[in-house]
Amino acid sequence: MSDAVEVKTLIIDGQEVSARRGQSILEVARENDIDIPTLCHLDGLGDVGACRVCLVEVKGTPKLFPACVTAVYEGMEVTTQSERLQRYRKNILELLFAERNHTCAVCVSNGACELQSMAQQQGLTHIRLPYRNPDLKVDASHERLLASCRAWPNSRASPISVCPTATRT
Repeated sequence: MSDAVEVKTLIIDGQEVSARRGQSILEVARENDIDIPTLCHLDGLGDVGACRVCLVEVKGTPKLFPACVTAVYEGMEVTTQSERLQRYRKNILELLFAERNHTCAVCVSNGACELQSMAQQQGLTHIRLPYRNPDLKVDASHERLLASCRAWPNSRASPISVCPTATRT
């Protein structure tokens, strides 16, 4: 029995690339130094496509696809940067900002906020939607979410009191 790897050839942003069967568009793009923005993708964890920031266009369909959970196929043609995708990504980021209170002194000071960094990269300058600012309980159960708060160098307070928005659920 052969352990041959099934190789797919596709095009991402005009660049011909090769992929293994079962790989996602995001995996193949990263292997080929093609940037696709993400927020919910964490190395080592399974992707779910929740944030929708990694949306891409696939030739032949009007739908947008989350690159992190869309498997490649032979002959696929993918666009990762377009005016349409830029509009969708900005809208998604606006919705995320409007949904919660994302004004965190720690993130602004240490520059470690992925959401704010993504907004800057995507050219988001203001939010057109009303802010909801719901009163939510703090979930401090995930180490990754507390890491940037713990990096706050001059604080004796708990990470949650210093960076309350980083751990809201």
